[in-house]
Amino acid sequence: MSLRDKLLQALEGGSAHALSGQKLARQLGVSRTAVWKQIKTLRRLGLPLERAGRDGYRQCAPLDGTLARYRGPAWTTPHYFLSTASTQALAKAGAAAGLPEGHLWITETQTKGRGRLDRLWESAYGGLWFSLLLRPKLSPARVAPITLLAGLALRQAVCQACAVDFRLKWPNDLLVLVGGRWKKCAGTLTEMSGQMERTEWVVIGVGVNVNNVLSADLSARAASLYSLTGRTWPRAEILDAFLTRFRAAYARFSSQGFAPFRDLYWAHYAAPGEPVCLKTAEGDVRGRAVGVDTHGAIMIESRRKTRAFHEGEIVL
Repeated sequence: MSLRDKLLQALEGGSAHALSGQKLARQLGVSRTAVWKQIKTLRRLGLPLERAGRDGYRQCAPLDGTLARYRGPAWTTPHYFLSTASTQALAKAGAAAGLPEGHLWITETQTKGRGRLDRLWESAYGGLWFSLLLRPKLSPARVAPITLLAGLALRQAVCQACAVDFRLKWPNDLLVLVGGRWKKCAGTLTEMSGQMERTEWVVIGVGVNVNNVLSADLSARAASLYSLTGRTWPRAEILDAFLTRFRAAYARFSSQGFAPFRDLYWAHYAAPGEPVCLKTAEGDVRGRAVGVDTHGAIMIESRRKTRAFHEGEIVL
């Protein structure tokens, strides 16, 4: 075990009291300078540590080492990082290198996390950031609903953890109603590579605001499990619940398509039948969202006509 890992293990659990650098050095069998250098590196990577005068170091939030020790279900192969630019980039590189389905990239922080349309995704310590590699035996035309499956499995996992009524926003967001306003708690990003009749790989990137502290700007439109409940939540358990639920749904989807999930997905949709604006590459479409079809497309009723859209972004 590296010095950094030993230090993280010593710090794990959280404390409002200062931790003596001298005590940590003695516990780890190293010099105070070595401890200071590691603390400095960890702070630069975004971990919630601060100097507490001459007394040592204080944690601004509890450290949770469960992700570092996460082994995952038997069908997965986890790769853990303290910090990386993007788990999505790591997963795509792994896919290009020929790694099989089930490889999983997890990180504590991301410096270049992103969502749909290349938007920046703030990925501070305490959140759940990961990407999963799939190799579905499906044509590219049949792959799109996997995004909706991931959203549905994620909703089930998060609701199971904290009993908050999260809702889905097509195609990839998890929302919660706070003070009459929808706020994002989680999102997915699905990317793929394939030929006309063959899908080479699919990568599902997932970001969940769990225990991370949201910036003032972000908290106006986003929420975390911590901000909603006032307590911290075990990220490894949420990840495990997601993988278990997604695996079962993915196996059924591979043989039966999206039709068996259509009604369940719509039952948890954020604003069924309400006025929406769908932003597409061809312009805005205004109307009422009335469902999703068996291919996962959103169905918008506008001017007494109902059309199915396979791309775009819903604005509630």
